Amino acid sequence: MSGNVGLLLACGFLAGAIIGSFLALVAERLPQGRPVVGGRSQCDACGRTLGPLELIPLFSVLVLRGRCRGCGAAIPAFTWIMELLAGVVGLLAALLARTPVDLVWAVFGWLLLLLAALDLRHYWLPQRLTALLALTGVAALFITRGDVAASLIGGAAGFLGLEAVRVGYRLLRGREGIGGGDPLLLGGIGLWMGWQALPFVMVVASLVGFALIALWKLRGVEVGAATRVPLGACLAIAAIGVWAAAARVPIVPLALLYAS
Repeated sequence: MSGNVGLLLACGFLAGAIIGSFLALVAERLPQGRPVVGGRSQCDACGRTLGPLELIPLFSVLVLRGRCRGCGAAIPAFTWIMELLAGVVGLLAALLARTPVDLVWAVFGWLLLLLAALDLRHYWLPQRLTALLALTGVAALFITRGDVAASLIGGAAGFLGLEAVRVGYRLLRGREGIGGGDPLLLGGIGLWMGWQALPFVMVVASLVGFALIALWKLRGVEVGAATRVPLGACLAIAAIGVWAAAARVPIVPLALLYAS
């Protein structure tokens, strides 16, 4: 590996880790209705305002040994896990980029990571974020000069296909089986990746869902017909996995999202 390539990958990971710190903040504050921009970061346990040296992604948690410098409370694992995974996404974008404009794909991975975290933790896919995924997909299509037909068909097929399943289930069973944000999410994925990727995303999402259920059972959680499975998180993780498969990059670290 040449020095330039190594530097690019390191920069991709570092940029991702910085973005991941912000994504963790958004994932914590958005469900609480708190503003995601503005305000100083504080320790959740003692409320002490954190200093600059305590806010360096990944590095700070290592230096502080995972505990607040003031009260000694454990730093939530979710924060550094999001930093690590976002760093991996940034590295992946740098690894797959054939031209500088291809680095825009990092936005795709970071948005999916945030949506997966929100769905795993709160069973919630905010419409503003699924819409942002779709809008950035359209923008990336023109930035990278991608296949317009494949992307537009992918967006329509992803949304309409899953929406039809959602409506059909509700009519047959008389209750909701799929959340309204899931079709929007799959439509956004289709816009980014094109219709050709959707079958692979669906298959991998099913495998992720089965793995999640198996993990619940191993933990002693009772699983039945009424058990809620975060389909959006499965789709988001699957999309990142299909994207990563282009470079044969392992995606095992994504399991850390659930562990957090």
